[in-house]
Amino acid sequence: MVTGGDSGTGRATAILFAEEGAGSLIAYLPDEEEDAHETKKAVEAHGRKCHLFSADLSKQENCKKLADEAIKTFDGRIDILFNNAAYQMMVEDIKDLPE
Repeated sequence: MVTGGDSGTGRATAILFAEEGAGSLIAYLPDEEEDAHETKKAVEAHGRKCHLFSADLSKQENCKKLADEAIKTFDGRIDILFNNAAYQMMVEDIKDLPE
């Protein structure tokens, strides 16, 4: 499972996983649909499956849905979570970061 898998580091990671024999489920923001399909095409060019999951992962309930979808897709387990989805939030102390 690769969050932020539609482009950049997330896309590169999904492709490298495919080169090593792994399928993936990539999560991406709804506005990034076109990029996500490009990643899917690149992964599948290596003979592996790439499942797509569009959601805003800044919402906790969407994270739960993503995990549930990955578990369903991959027969009850997640082998690797590459948590790449991000945005910058400045805080003075790490304890000030919300979920």
